[in-house]
Amino acid sequence: MAFLLTSVILIALVGVLYLVSFWASITNRTIEKLSAYECGLEPIGDARMKFDILYYVIGILYLIFDLEIIFLFPLATVLFSIGSLLAVWVVMIFLIILTIGFLYEWFHGALEIVTLPTIYIYYISIML
Repeated sequence: MAFLLTSVILIALVGVLYLVSFWASITNRTIEKLSAYECGLEPIGDARMKFDILYYVIGILYLIFDLEIIFLFPLATVLFSIGSLLAVWVVMIFLIILTIGFLYEWFHGALEIVTLPTIYIYYISIML
């Protein structure tokens, strides 16, 4: 019963604060504020324009490597308190796997933004 009462009070409080924020806020509606972007320039082109897929690949690779690096911070803080060589080897294996993954992506061209025209790729494949 107490949970239900607390939930109703909290939902009512959120609703009241939401409505008060609309009533108490000062609105300064100018032409610039009502435009799509506040920089003052008119948008050029369509908002749904096509982007090169490599931008998304670079973004995904950044997230993957960023999350792997985040795992190193707890290991660095706990490493001295553990005090064993096993923890050092776990970190070294993790870094080796991370380096192998980075080199694999680098050598396969996943980090290249600029792509060569197909005619140059054909001539390069002939020379190899």
